[in-house]
Amino acid sequence: MRHYMHLSRLTTASVVIVLLTTLFGGGCARLGDRLEPLPLPPGAPEVADVLQSIAENEAALTSFRATGTAVIKVPEVEATQISRESVLHFRYPDNLHVIGRRYGTRIIELVYADDAFLLEFPTRREYCLQLTAEPFATLTSADIVREMFTPEPWAALSEELTRMIDYDETTQTATIEIWTEDPQLRLKRIVRVQGAPWVILESQLFDRHGEVIAHTVKNAYHEQEGIRYPTEIESVLPGEEAWMRFTMRRVDVNAPVEDPVFDVVGRARNLERRGFQRVDIFAGEGPSREDLEVGL
Repeated sequence: MRHYMHLSRLTTASVVIVLLTTLFGGGCARLGDRLEPLPLPPGAPEVADVLQSIAENEAALTSFRATGTAVIKVPEVEATQISRESVLHFRYPDNLHVIGRRYGTRIIELVYADDAFLLEFPTRREYCLQLTAEPFATLTSADIVREMFTPEPWAALSEELTRMIDYDETTQTATIEIWTEDPQLRLKRIVRVQGAPWVILESQLFDRHGEVIAHTVKNAYHEQEGIRYPTEIESVLPGEEAWMRFTMRRVDVNAPVEDPVFDVVGRARNLERRGFQRVDIFAGEGPSREDLEVGL
């Protein structure tokens, strides 16, 4: 399993410049009120144009329904779940529903809805419910979903806190830094994009110590109704010991997704009425690794 992929084609000079400006600039890599621009090849696009293109595409994709293969290792479940008969529902910006099947039988059902999540183990007639936005080691459940599909409010990003550090005209790929002030200036994210029109190929999210806490790679883009979307998404969350990979064979963009799909409270009540037992996975309850792997 490939957990990390280096951002490709970054020049040595670019990396050295970033390190020097960070180390010797008192933690502030700015010139006046803006990040210091780095030398780029002729023809490099404006960062604002790239981000606007990404923002417009994401705004057009309000939801989707897809079938395909899902590989899930999340903090709530010890064993890795593999389902080649999965159904995914996504609704902007951070609602996700995954049904994992094996030989036609549901083995796991996962719902992320805003700050809550619900895990259902149908063959064991058990479920786990968490309603609050309690973070795991580094991210909340909503953060995890956003990292895969909508990592930033692209249209709202300040031009003063973004800059392009690399551009390859041959492959039409660019690498962009996104900085934040919380309260001191620090690097928040690096994204590698391709265009135009522009799409995200890779994203790395950093914590305040400069450690990667989310790494997402997107491949095999298709276009439907003028909307570009990846059919392969892989997201690694080192701090959570979590990993998700979706390979989607059929995608219906902006397919309607009914509210009850993401109603975790209503779904949990229905499970309770059906005799399902609520378990606390964080306390060691629920299915064991062996039970889950047998179900695969």
